[in-house]
Amino acid sequence: MSERNGLWERLARLLGRLSLNDEGQRTLFTVRYTVLDAEMTGLDPERDEFLAIGAVRMVGPRIVLGETFYRLIKPAKARWSTSVPIHGIRPNDVANAPPVCDVLPSFLSFCVDTVLVGHGVEIDRLFLHKAAERLGTRLPPLLWIDTGRVARWLVTRHGTFAEAAADRGRFSLDDLVAAYEIVPPARHHALADAYVTAQVWQRQLYELALEGINSLRDLRLAGLA
Repeated sequence: MSERNGLWERLARLLGRLSLNDEGQRTLFTVRYTVLDAEMTGLDPERDEFLAIGAVRMVGPRIVLGETFYRLIKPAKARWSTSVPIHGIRPNDVANAPPVCDVLPSFLSFCVDTVLVGHGVEIDRLFLHKAAERLGTRLPPLLWIDTGRVARWLVTRHGTFAEAAADRGRFSLDDLVAAYEIVPPARHHALADAYVTAQVWQRQLYELALEGINSLRDLRLAGLA
């Protein structure tokens, strides 16, 4: 077993063990979260690759500003789609960036003992799984929370903040930013979007509590994790 594969195996065992323990008993206000966002060359996990991963740490509703993760990533293939005008990452911006095989272990280390949160996080999850697969390994079982899915659930429950619920429309991140009156530092930058998503999750935690969702177990029973 190579040193890199050995690191992957140790990370997978640690992440799996931590995520499957008694985490479900802990309240949502004490759980550690990794709120992530990513930029890719396109939206097809079979063809496209990561260009950047950003993440912010939260402990309950508290955003830990000193704990962030951000890496540019050089894709294996020079394939850029129409997403370039959105995120603004050009080939020369990542020419000297590390490949995903160097970034992914660091990102997984950042995620240890946390629950992952993102907006429309299924696409990020698929890309992470595909990246791990291309490296000859697989991601460990982790809990994932989608703030868009939570927003839809809260609206069906009529939401505690009626004015926010009325404005959630299509449940895009832009919709939620407007509904919660969040001022983003930037948009379509992985770390900035992770920070904005953390602010959305921060507000949703209070709404969920008022709807009787107080633990990860409650969240699972509601179909939200």
